[in-house]
Formats: sequence, C-alpha cells, structure tokens
Amino acid sequence: MNFYPRHLGDYAKDTHHLSLVEHGVLNLLLDRLYSSEKPFSRKEAYQICRPSSKTEKQAVERVLTDYFVDTGAGFINHRALREIEKYHEKSNKARQSAMSRWSPEKDANAMRTHSERNAKAMLSNNQYPITNNQESVTNKSITDSQRRNGLQSVNGSLSSIVRRLDPK
Repeated sequence: MNFYPRHLGDYAKDTHHLSLVEHGVLNLLLDRLYSSEKPFSRKEAYQICRPSSKTEKQAVERVLTDYFVDTGAGFINHRALREIEKYHEKSNKARQSAMSRWSPEKDANAMRTHSERNAKAMLSNNQYPITNNQESVTNKSITDSQRRNGLQSVNGSLSSIVRRLDPK
C-alpha cells in the first residue's frame, strides 16, 4: 500500500499523550506495516526505528505495548489491518468492474466513452474567438506609417526607461 488515510482527529485523540520521540516511533512502525502489509518482529521494530539512547528504546517498547498486538507471527495494529482490508476490497471491486467492462464478450463499441459527450460539445467551425466587447481591427484602416510610428514610440519609451535605469 503506497497511501493510507490518516484521520487527524482520531490520531490526535489516540496519541495526545505521546512524546515527540513516541510520535516518531509510531509513525515509522505504521508506515512499515502499511507498506509491507505484513507483521513485523520486535527485532525489526528496533531496526526500523534505530533507537540510540535509553529514552528512544523505551519509546519503542511503549509504542509496541500501547498500539500494537504481538500475534506470535509479529506485531500488528488493528486499525491498520482494517484500512488495508478496505483498500484490497476497493481494489478488487475496481478490478472486477474493469474486467467486466472491457471483457471480450461485451461489444466495446456499444459502450459510451468517458469523453464522448464533452468532445462533441466542444466541436466548432470557428477558429477565432467571438468577442462582443471589442471593435474589429479590420474595420479600421491602419496605414503602414501609423504602424511604424506606434512601434517607434514604443521603442523610444523603452530606450528612455533603460537610460534612466542605467546612466553611463
């Protein structure tokens, strides 16, 4: 499992008494349990958390005792197992739905595509946007000299700005 839901209210309610180190231990062990979807041993818990001081070792033990159950095969968390089970149920339903939708027995042409309706609605023979708030440039006759003068005034404005910023 690459993602798991973290219900902030539930987490805060269940862990408000933990120290900073214990929060870290709990998150490392939950991440391991969700990612591998298998129980882990006490030795593996210590390898995952890498405690170096007596306080950190006590934190590992407290979190294992308070939040995990030793099944003999390793430590598990009941909430995590429920979330993993929900994930697999949802995944299996999606797989079955996809297989039934795209199975060779069905006529694929009879099924509507996801974008069929929107794609047809977007078809247009007009390649230019239709505007109601602007006058058409084609109605005004702009001479070449007017275009050059406009460009020269823009260039002149830029030149004066550059001169003000960089006096040499």
